[in-house]
Amino acid sequence: MSLVTSTAFQNSSAIQTRAFIALGTLATSDVDDDFLYQMLVALKLALSQANETDTISVVSMLRCICKIVPSLPHTSRYICPLFWLAVALLQSSHMSFYVEATQLLGVTLENMELRGMFKQGSVSSTLLDGRSAFEDVACQLDQMLGLAFDASFSFSLASVIFKGVRYSGLKESAKAVLRTLLCVTVRSFEKENEGVNGFRDSLCPDALGYFLALIPLSTTPAAYRGLLKDCHIDEAWLPEAGPELGETDGVPRIALGFLGVNDTTASLLVTSFIGAILSSAQGDDAETEILYSLLSDMAVVFPETVSMMYVILMLYSW
Repeated sequence: MSLVTSTAFQNSSAIQTRAFIALGTLATSDVDDDFLYQMLVALKLALSQANETDTISVVSMLRCICKIVPSLPHTSRYICPLFWLAVALLQSSHMSFYVEATQLLGVTLENMELRGMFKQGSVSSTLLDGRSAFEDVACQLDQMLGLAFDASFSFSLASVIFKGVRYSGLKESAKAVLRTLLCVTVRSFEKENEGVNGFRDSLCPDALGYFLALIPLSTTPAAYRGLLKDCHIDEAWLPEAGPELGETDGVPRIALGFLGVNDTTASLLVTSFIGAILSSAQGDDAETEILYSLLSDMAVVFPETVSMMYVILMLYSW
């Protein structure tokens, strides 16, 4: 550790890349905040020097940080900022960092759950409180991309991650981190509302954005059934959330009541996000059929909202 540490912080791409790979393997315990701070300083310098063709130093540092997150002290002040570092890297749309950024986001979220950081509040409120120290910078990024984490957390975060779904080399990373977000959010919601309801017959509202983002990756009955189980819906209610189909036959259809969309604001978020997904869909596959079926059902309950979204889609395609 002493030898690797002494070489890891030398400003040399060739040396740092190898040293950080070794450091991520060796640093499995007793990693304090001061040590992580040195890594973050080195990462900041590497990011300032990176270009489209030379990102290997940044990637090796991110992989190292991902591996040492579980070894950070229980009282580490960096665990939540690391989550927002991952979000910022995803917002940058630099695909060379996408896989490592999603891994960092997922591992920080899982470790925050293990440390009991979501016991006093929801996942979104805890994470938003954790970015108050750098709110100004974070809000600048949000404004540039038209995001509003404080108003629609799951939809904003899902839209940042979803870009990887359309790339074959990034799809699995996108799927993994969206499922982590979904599962952690559902578990946190259940603990926060423990004893309130005897049965769960609808989706956790805080996880709606992640659920919709996973629809293009859950287009078979078996995959969709697995997605429903991740939502912790009671077995008795599974038929209400979608049709009873065979393992391979048919296309799932999402029951509108299962989503729990009961007001205009929620319907606007859902239809807008579905519209964004459809804008990059193939147009003749199971994904498109599922999403247009959902829009059709929503049009019965929220005709004005869906009509407005239809006009926007037509203008976009034109």
